[in-house]
Order: sequence, then structure tokens, then C-alpha cells
Amino acid sequence: MPGRASNRSNKFCLAALLVSAAALTGCQKTIAPVSGRVTFNGKPLANATVSFQPRGTRDERRPPGTGSVGHTNSDGRYSLRMVEPDQPGAVVGTHVVRISVSTGVRDTAESKASPLPFAWRDGSRQYRVPPGGTSKADFDIVATEPPPAKKTKRQR
Repeated sequence: MPGRASNRSNKFCLAALLVSAAALTGCQKTIAPVSGRVTFNGKPLANATVSFQPRGTRDERRPPGTGSVGHTNSDGRYSLRMVEPDQPGAVVGTHVVRISVSTGVRDTAESKASPLPFAWRDGSRQYRVPPGGTSKADFDIVATEPPPAKKTKRQR
């Protein structure tokens, strides 16, 4: 009876398709839009790089996705964009946050030359991206100690 075999085959294919779709949906990570503002000692921090790197969980050591990066404008505002795939936003969940500024000094000396406190560059700051995303991922950086004064030659 060809009709019954064909009907069973169609049902099997439909069931396999549904199972595959469910499996793919379960593996896909939720991406949400993230933007905010960075200030340094109360003033907008322009030309800074803001990076979010998702953290693994107790059950899953591997991070749930790639990191996201944004660059601040003259008002200190930024929007994150994922590294891979190249799309706006960040993976929902807890992230390590790093903020850095270009100092024009070689990478090996950057940590000494940066005006930002080390805690914003060492990976100890965290932020949780909510499921719906946010436009208020704001960071107010306060210098814990004044930057060293530039040495100048005294003229007599």
C-alpha cells in the first residue's frame, strides 16, 4: 500500500524537521542591543574602546558567544557590535568589561601611560546584559589617584 508508506514517510520527515528546528533554536544564543555612555571624572570620555567578553557559567565553561566592541564618540556614547558574527549587540548574560583609551604609546607601556584606573583594563569589571538589551550600559570612571604631572624643564 503505497499511500500508507508515503504518509508515514511524510510524518517521519515532519517530526525530524521539528526536532532539528528545536535543537537549532536551543543552541542559538540570544543577542540584544547594548549602548551607553562612558564618563571619566564626570566628563564624557571620547575615543575610548569599550569591550564586552561573555563569561562561561558553572555548568558551561566556554563563553556563550564572541565578544562585542564599541567606540565612544565625543559625548562618550557607544553602541556594541559583535565580533563574530558581525552584527549589532551582545550576547545576553554576564560579561567582563574593559575600557581603554589610545595613548599613542607602544602596547608594552600602555598600562603605565593610560589615565584610566587599572581596574577598568584588567578584566575585573562585569556587566550583565539583560534579555531585552539596554541603552543604559553607562560607566562612570573615577580616577582613584591623579595622573602624574608632566615633567618640564625649569627655565631660570
